[in-house]
Amino acid sequence: MSQADRLAFAILRIVSFRLGAHFAVAWLAVGGLLPSQPSAAQEPNGSGAEAPAAASKRPGLFRVGTLYLTPYVHLGTLGVDTNVFYSATDRQSDFLASGGPGLEVVRPIGKESQVRLDGAVDYLWYARTESQRRLNGHGSALLDLHGVKSRLSVEETYATSYSRPSYEVNERVQQETEGTRALLTRRLGERVQIAAQGSRARTTTDSTRYLGTDLGRTLTEDRYAAGGEVRVALSIKTQLVAGSELGWHSFPRDPARDGRTALAYGGFRTDSTALISGRALGGVRALRLDVGSERQIAYFDVEATWSHSPKTKVGVRGRRDLDYTAFATTGPTPTNVQEVGELYFDKMLSRVIYLRLFGRVGQLTSDGSLILTTPDEGLVVAARSDRIREAGVELGYQFRDHFRVGASATYSRRRSTIETFGVNGLLAGLTIQYNPPQPSFR
Repeated sequence: MSQADRLAFAILRIVSFRLGAHFAVAWLAVGGLLPSQPSAAQEPNGSGAEAPAAASKRPGLFRVGTLYLTPYVHLGTLGVDTNVFYSATDRQSDFLASGGPGLEVVRPIGKESQVRLDGAVDYLWYARTESQRRLNGHGSALLDLHGVKSRLSVEETYATSYSRPSYEVNERVQQETEGTRALLTRRLGERVQIAAQGSRARTTTDSTRYLGTDLGRTLTEDRYAAGGEVRVALSIKTQLVAGSELGWHSFPRDPARDGRTALAYGGFRTDSTALISGRALGGVRALRLDVGSERQIAYFDVEATWSHSPKTKVGVRGRRDLDYTAFATTGPTPTNVQEVGELYFDKMLSRVIYLRLFGRVGQLTSDGSLILTTPDEGLVVAARSDRIREAGVELGYQFRDHFRVGASATYSRRRSTIETFGVNGLLAGLTIQYNPPQPSFR
């Protein structure tokens, strides 16, 4: 089956089954059973024109009945990649472009609730490297309901991609991902709020031989998660939080990797309107394989953004967590500990011109030694410890709330105890982005 046929089948599958089966009842209720939004002629001012406040919250470019439509063209990157295959020894430069058309459809429900459908096609094109050209796409359906004390969000997503699945894999692989997320929050009083969330994701990876490992075997996975959280308001903009999450991991092509995870955490969250907004969470992540092996690490997730002025923001991010590795290991569990830290600076140079600078450092450590077959050394059994450094700059033009056009450059450098993983690369070019508002699911 060709790439075009696969994508057409995927889109048909989304429209006819994913969106239909999961959201048919909601769509009928929104479109037929609930009262429609008042037209401009029904507004209290009787002028037939939208009030400025309503116009600023318009959820789409065009209005068709009760629906708002936003057609768009997204351009991921248009520029030069100085290391197409992300290789330590065989560096190859090429011109690349990625992007395609998309459509967002929004049906508002009252002042805050909505149903949103979004889908787009994405084509990755390299001028000389034909093997890296791919046609992919994505689709999603969101039901977001806001009440006086409660909120319910449910989202179904489907996507095909051709990219590097993680820091530890230098080769692009073809993947298909389908999943569902849900969040329910309820206020119990002026200061206390509870939240329950759940998710499922099925990732199917094409069989790809990489350093002696079949990535289709180790990266095809079903994940399920469920958790809860208690939030206590310490002030208008600050919450004390405590929560836990359970996860179940199933690998259909490699059952020996099946296992369960548990996370317990606590900390603080601040509102996006606070002088310093973000979160500071810490806890413990534990993994237990079905075959009996266990691993436990300290976990943290920190983000803080200082709004120095309406036009200037400085922020930091940091995260430490445990996840499965794509390779076989000699340790008790097939896992890595991943640590990432980032410092960024955002500045609106004028009403529509923005500047963004960032620097990022990372550490990846395997549980025991990896078992690899490399082109230069043959069989390699060695512990992996990577240090990643990235820096980037973007200068661009912001128009409307969610559209950006900019020129960007990102330089990456990775040093590893296993030589084949040590790489450098520069990616520079033009970007055009459309980012519709997303629920936080937190």
